[in-house]
Amino acid sequence: MKILLVDDIQIERMQLAIRLKQQGHIVEMAESGIKALSVYPEFEPDLVLLDISMPEMDGFQVACKIRELYPEWIPIIFLSSHDAPEIIANAIESGGDDYLIKPVDKLVLRAKLTAMQRIAFMRKQLNNKTAALARANRELEKLASEDGLTKVRNRRDVDKKLKEMISVHGRHSMALTVILLDVDFFKLYNDNYGHIQGDKCLVEIAGSLNELFSRNGEVVGRYGGEEFVVLLGHSDVYQAELHGERIKTNIANLMIAHEYSTVSDCVTVSQGVVSIKPNGRETAEQLYHMADRALYQAKRQGRNRYVVYDPMMESEEL
Repeated sequence: MKILLVDDIQIERMQLAIRLKQQGHIVEMAESGIKALSVYPEFEPDLVLLDISMPEMDGFQVACKIRELYPEWIPIIFLSSHDAPEIIANAIESGGDDYLIKPVDKLVLRAKLTAMQRIAFMRKQLNNKTAALARANRELEKLASEDGLTKVRNRRDVDKKLKEMISVHGRHSMALTVILLDVDFFKLYNDNYGHIQGDKCLVEIAGSLNELFSRNGEVVGRYGGEEFVVLLGHSDVYQAELHGERIKTNIANLMIAHEYSTVSDCVTVSQGVVSIKPNGRETAEQLYHMADRALYQAKRQGRNRYVVYDPMMESEEL
């Protein structure tokens, strides 16, 4: 074990340190409570052997400070030449776990250290299991919010994020943008290049969008099938159009061959763009509806373009 030995009497400190090292332990010595507190975080002991009677800070004060500063439990054994019941009780109340009478008997010391070593081993096992559980939980959270194929956010997670953004932007009277984009003639792509290649195409587009929108307040998700959605916080109509153009250019630069498309030799996307300053009471479905109407117009106008939503679109036949 790594043992922090705190005792203001040098000869007693040295003698006990020698015994501990002979038993195979790593020992860090401190001649005062203040020194002990300064070396504690870097040394990270498995056990503290703490003298009670010391100048400046006694052992009770040091133990209380350790428990206050370092919530992770480490056993503390007090050392004292006093065996009065009230002193022992005070030692336990101040954060100690055991009590040894000076001069410390060799057999008793070995037995106490053996017991504490078992505890230290169990504590490390528990910490390892806790860390592994935390990693597993993080992975589960990621899987629950991630689209299995493209690794961008899934529809459920995007819906949740959009609802949060509507609330926040409505409260602060800020504009937000939703872009719904659809891969042009994707059925023809799948039919002629195969579904495996189709999956690769979607993965490549998703990765490109993720790189394009990676800042705080920017969200990329898979809406379903060959459709993706981009959420952009603090984005007005002017910025929304710039983002639409960025997407168009970025997808074109991927140069994914699509000889069966009637608008380009490479894969392209159509985009429905809606930018509003919400009041906070809108639903995600309402914003998706507006983006979908604009997307329909983009396809109707020839694809490979973005169209910004206009309320007049509601009167047009689908």
